[in-house]
Amino acid sequence: MKEKFQSFGKAMLVPITLIAISGLFLGIGSVFTTELTLVSLGVNWDWYAASPLFTFFSVFKGLGEVIIGNLGVLFAVGCAFSLSRKEKGWAAFSALVCYLTMLKTVEILLGAAGLAADNTTVEALQKVGLTSIQASEQSALYTTSLGFFGYSSGVFGGIIVGCLVAWITGRFYKTKLPTALAFFAGSRTIPIVSLVAGGVLGGIMYFVWPVIGGCFSGIATFVKGSGLVGTFVYRWVLESLVPFGLHPLLETPMYWTELGGSMVVDGTRVVGNSAIQLAQLASPSSDKLLVRAFMAGYGINDYALFPGIALAMWSCAKPQNRKKVAGLLIPTVISTVFFGVTEPILFTFLFAAPWLYFGVYAPLSGLGEVLSEAMGVSVYQGNIKDLIPFLFRPEKLNLLPYLILLPAFFLAAFFLFRFFITKFDIKTPGRDDGDDIELINSRAEFEAKAAEAKGESGSTPEKAVQGRATKDSALAVGIVEALGGADNIDDLDNCISRLRVIVKDGSKVADDEVFTKNLEAMGVIRLSDKAIQVIYGPRVGEVASEVHEVLGDE
Repeated sequence: MKEKFQSFGKAMLVPITLIAISGLFLGIGSVFTTELTLVSLGVNWDWYAASPLFTFFSVFKGLGEVIIGNLGVLFAVGCAFSLSRKEKGWAAFSALVCYLTMLKTVEILLGAAGLAADNTTVEALQKVGLTSIQASEQSALYTTSLGFFGYSSGVFGGIIVGCLVAWITGRFYKTKLPTALAFFAGSRTIPIVSLVAGGVLGGIMYFVWPVIGGCFSGIATFVKGSGLVGTFVYRWVLESLVPFGLHPLLETPMYWTELGGSMVVDGTRVVGNSAIQLAQLASPSSDKLLVRAFMAGYGINDYALFPGIALAMWSCAKPQNRKKVAGLLIPTVISTVFFGVTEPILFTFLFAAPWLYFGVYAPLSGLGEVLSEAMGVSVYQGNIKDLIPFLFRPEKLNLLPYLILLPAFFLAAFFLFRFFITKFDIKTPGRDDGDDIELINSRAEFEAKAAEAKGESGSTPEKAVQGRATKDSALAVGIVEALGGADNIDDLDNCISRLRVIVKDGSKVADDEVFTKNLEAMGVIRLSDKAIQVIYGPRVGEVASEVHEVLGDE
């Protein structure tokens, strides 16, 4: 089960990667196509609106809107592609077929019931006797997507389709048929089955989605009505899921579905706290960004807590080790502040003392989210990369409370962690005379250290891939062998900071120390005997590419 959760979490990152870039396009494009902003800068709007510059930035903005406006189909294709271990191209194509079929089936069934886009608006529903709240809740169930009128299943509908098609791919990609039908055998069976499955799924959605949609509205109502207590619980639980790579299961629905609330922006109903803020960014109004978007806590984490923790670990290191520890921690702080990649810093203390993470850091993060909300912080995400588009619209931000909160939480993290590290003699980097903080730089060095770690002298650590390695792939060779060899790796992919691996036999995988001491890993998480995550931080994409090359993957 944990292997499946790991794969699911990885799949969420496929469309999310594109969403992050689309936000940048949307932000920059909206700045240079908004009359209020340009007039305030002294630009002649009548001249500018007819100029090639306006057209150029309109296209730029459109590049972002096309992603944000079609998240359902993107999650369908992305999840099917990522979750399928075989025939990924057929899986992605079949997911599109399945998703379109589902939408068309729902549209036909709704039409048979007398429901259409023109009679399910809030105004139309109020005319038949519903109150404004009832009409709003009822209308929220429907939308028009890719030209099809149907339910607002959005990201959830896409995820369901993606998972279904991934299963279909694994089940039918080797299908054998009689000679007369041989053309449709094998991988060609996948889109055929997906076409039928989309129709069946559409029929199920027609009956089930009103109940599911009602549940989403109920949960969203609970979150909205739970006040600051709910805010604290949400952030604490979210941060507690990060080490296991399961945070997208909670984070993604809050960002892009009813669970994150809904708001009408420029006459269009938008669901999900991240989607709402991006829509507000594109809006010509000067209204502040949604405050209760559970975003400000990221700023507390990235700008204050993690830098404070890093300084505490550096100050607790032995004097002779501080220079090396600084070399380790400074890049991790930079990756956190500028790019929001937090695993490199959190894993430097998580394994030494898990209770520090769950019992000190996570509650501090929850408190930071609560105080940010109470003080009205309006911000998008918590790192400089994601904040850049919004800096062009400063009237939408409220960062002044950070002038108090960031120093306070930086100092709180520094003193608390320094106290606990010294009080309980926690072995954070540099606190052991024998700490090996240096990274390996060559294949020969890896072989020597691997043999030393295993108590061997003359063994060859890359039997399964012998002859295929080069000097540049030495690290990848070591990773493959530490995972039990190429034949033991059932599935390998990566997210933002980790290699996510499914192995056939967990007993063949090397000890965590082999990865951290000899293979440059920041940490290892074993979700189960077969599901393993190896943390490499921002460079994980490069590492994964090298490993795939050693494995001979296409």
